[in-house]
Amino acid sequence: MKVIHVPYTWFPSPCGGTEVYVQALAQGLAKMGWHSEVAVASTEVVENTALGAAEVPVHQVPAPVQMTQAMLYGAGEPSSAAAFGQLLAAQRPEVVHFHAFTPAVSVLWLEAARALGIACVYTYHTPTLACGRGTLLRWGRVPCDGRLTPWRCAACTLHGLGMGKAVACGLAALSPLTAPLFSKVPFRIWPLIRQRSVAVRRWLGGMQRVVALSAWSRAVMERNGVPAAKLRLVRHGLAAGGQTERQGDAEMSGCGEGARLRLGFFGRVDRAKGLALLAQVLRLRPNLAVELHCHLVGESSAEKKLRVLVDEMRADGRVRIHPPAPPERVIDLMAGYDAVLVPSQGFETGPLVVLEAFAAGVPVIGSDLGGIAEWVTQGLNGLLCPPGDAEAWALALDGLSKNADLRARLRAGVKPPPAMTEVAARMVEIYQEAMNDAA
Repeated sequence: MKVIHVPYTWFPSPCGGTEVYVQALAQGLAKMGWHSEVAVASTEVVENTALGAAEVPVHQVPAPVQMTQAMLYGAGEPSSAAAFGQLLAAQRPEVVHFHAFTPAVSVLWLEAARALGIACVYTYHTPTLACGRGTLLRWGRVPCDGRLTPWRCAACTLHGLGMGKAVACGLAALSPLTAPLFSKVPFRIWPLIRQRSVAVRRWLGGMQRVVALSAWSRAVMERNGVPAAKLRLVRHGLAAGGQTERQGDAEMSGCGEGARLRLGFFGRVDRAKGLALLAQVLRLRPNLAVELHCHLVGESSAEKKLRVLVDEMRADGRVRIHPPAPPERVIDLMAGYDAVLVPSQGFETGPLVVLEAFAAGVPVIGSDLGGIAEWVTQGLNGLLCPPGDAEAWALALDGLSKNADLRARLRAGVKPPPAMTEVAARMVEIYQEAMNDAA
């Protein structure tokens, strides 16, 4: 049995939690007799990548560098969809498992698969499907219910681009009238968001099964019309279940009395991942006794402001900037820290970094939001802080640095996360359901 996975990107390009999840899922599926391949929309050459002892074929589906406004807001790009259809006709998988919804990986790709009678499954990995800001925070602060409502989403999207709330609301309200007169997005935002909302509902409606990785994302899918009959909740797992017995490299051993608290941050140089919040904490507390190790993904491709931020953090003697950690090394590296920081500024469906920390036997200090709050229990296996409150984060880290008993109690409260073999077994059941519905 063959499944073709469609993530956002693939190795050796900079990858995030979605791609690490797909990699681990492919390993788990292989143990159950399923052959996995990967298809990515890309303008770059994509090479095969080793998964354990086996290689997973990677297919590059050509995608144009430039797209029209309509394509970017849900209409899809026809040439890449045609190429994807040709790939499916040649490979004939039983299932296409979509892990991304993008201007390239669009409804047209789904329709190409459905035209060949192939069962289609979608896993909702990031808030971007239902949120133009990518965070599911209304006005950047208030948790949103995720219901696609064109005017509300249009105004919030403009606010995320830097407009004041009143201006954003006014432009959104007027955009149905200004759309025929102007080509720039702010003057067309409501019709564009409405077009995307229609595309998202076609996308979800065309799937045989939709997989949610967390309770909050399942609720978002329900609010956007996904019936319970096709919706499944399957939480994250890790390729290597259980906790590591390693205590980390010698230079990263945990802090003792009077030593600096050793903290790890693993993630993209992206606004939503909260690196700016950590920088603000350090500025607020110049005497905070911590040593912050940042393992950063995508620094060179990040927006200029964030690259400047990283340079500022390098100048702080308490910060160590590292290149991205190879996926197979992440857990071992985490084991040397007193805590892993997950200061996300938006909803996360996992995130995998929390599970990796728990596999390392290390507590998590994370934002009290989304999937992080579903995994981390306050005072048991970590601490939860308001996502944008630097003062609250500073107090939490200061308290942790001074309280050895709290550090020991949190570490003792960490339990091993589920293994990806459990996830893969559940996914095989879902694939079979989808195939039965597609027949």
